[in-house]
Amino acid sequence: MSEKSPWKRWKSILTLSQVILLFMLVSAVTPCFSQSGAPKINQIIPSQGRVGTPVAITGENFGLLMPGCSVTFNGTPASPITWQNTYIFTQVPEGATTGPVVVHTPLGDSNGVLFTVTNPPAPNQQWFLAEGCTAYGFETYILMGNPNDKDATVNIVYNTEQYGRIPRPTSITIPAGSRVTLRVNDDIPNVNVSTTVNSDSEIVCERAMYWNNRVEGHESIGVTTPSQKWYFAEGCTAWGYETWLLLQNPQTQAATVKITYMTPSGKIERAPVSVGAGQRVTVQVSGDVASSDVSALVESDINIICERSMYWNERRGGHNSIGATGGSKTWYLAEGSTTQGFESWLLLQNPSDKSAKVEVTWMTRVGPKKMPAFNMPPGTRHSISFASQVPSEETGVYVSSDQEIVAERAMYWNNGTGIAGHETIGAPEPATEIYFGEGSTAWGFETFLCLLNPNDKPAKVEITYLTSKGPVNGLTRSIGPESRMTINVASEVPDSDTSVRIKADKPIMAERAMYWNGRGGGHVSIGFMKSSS
Repeated sequence: MSEKSPWKRWKSILTLSQVILLFMLVSAVTPCFSQSGAPKINQIIPSQGRVGTPVAITGENFGLLMPGCSVTFNGTPASPITWQNTYIFTQVPEGATTGPVVVHTPLGDSNGVLFTVTNPPAPNQQWFLAEGCTAYGFETYILMGNPNDKDATVNIVYNTEQYGRIPRPTSITIPAGSRVTLRVNDDIPNVNVSTTVNSDSEIVCERAMYWNNRVEGHESIGVTTPSQKWYFAEGCTAWGYETWLLLQNPQTQAATVKITYMTPSGKIERAPVSVGAGQRVTVQVSGDVASSDVSALVESDINIICERSMYWNERRGGHNSIGATGGSKTWYLAEGSTTQGFESWLLLQNPSDKSAKVEVTWMTRVGPKKMPAFNMPPGTRHSISFASQVPSEETGVYVSSDQEIVAERAMYWNNGTGIAGHETIGAPEPATEIYFGEGSTAWGFETFLCLLNPNDKPAKVEITYLTSKGPVNGLTRSIGPESRMTINVASEVPDSDTSVRIKADKPIMAERAMYWNGRGGGHVSIGFMKSSS
């Protein structure tokens, strides 16, 4: 249901994948031909596309790349990535317009072949997802929910580590009140990839990744606005953990990125990182910080997007989260448990230059419980075990501080097949409308909504499930004051993929947790907080 014409979608996706594969094969071959006459173009694949679209040009007598050789799109020069005697790989350049593509060499100009430059409409909303991989056994999915009463048209641009910006040739249609899943591997295989989603109406967008034959996975909501600063409370390079920062630059100019790590013993700074225009870059934290718990502050000279992924036990498990674009004096986390074998941790980062006085309130099913206030030194990170404060409880968390800090929560468990886990950033404030792009009660998945009411009065909550067959209304519920509620989505929409819309008469916090393989794997995310009024 994601395209009006399944045949056109299959054909366009295959073309994009073939172009990337052809580039990788040909670029491995050493040029061994010389030019014997004026160049000639036989074919251009594809024959139309947006700025940044990868283009393969086949023909004769291109010779070797040397001074005087170039490719132009209706007169606008392009930058060749690979140049062979019979093959050129390039991308549609910025400023290109519809017209002839011509190969220029010292022995003459080729025939012109028409290339149509398509211009997608300006988006009403953008989503950015910094993490993603279609190599090394990873599968990546983009989950898009449309809560509106009309169809949404979505155009996607991939920002790759290997090849830069690659637009998806065709749009995706998300029917009204529905959800669509895009498997990124089918579009662009064997790359590290970030994604920009451009929509003509407001939607909700998340990204899920699976590996080891889907034994494990992690997932996160996207962000709608790039920023020059990103904060991460969680991170570890000890105890067998890998920690990675994923940097996405969707802009048309390169970014220079500074990273400051905050450990229990203080700050560590690394050399700046350059992220090219339309590129994604991966930073391995263990190359900068040896054997330590670590928070991070990412600062860029232009607006970018950043996420953090962690793996352990040789990638038996892993989790991922977006960062915060700033500190806050309040944080809300709806999920957390010290029952059924779950181990939960609260991760706090103090990026300020002042000591922070922090108070934590555990919001359990039966009401709130406060722990004694404590101080966090400036530029440090602090971890709190839920079990030390609220053993044998399902609980949300409210964090308050006299300085702006950052809060995240991690959960771990073992169903007998190895340690799994999930993790997320908190929300600085509750909201009256919350949206989730991902959710499934099919394919062996369990999905739970965790709702936290921080108010001193009950909150009335209405839930709508956005399935592939259209919207389904759930039961209306009341959440007690300063307490938390869990909803098993299968009780309302069994055997279905679904996005979720939550509306409440008072500001609340919500997260969505998913499990599979008998809870051998799991991931979690906060929702898109639309309004707090």
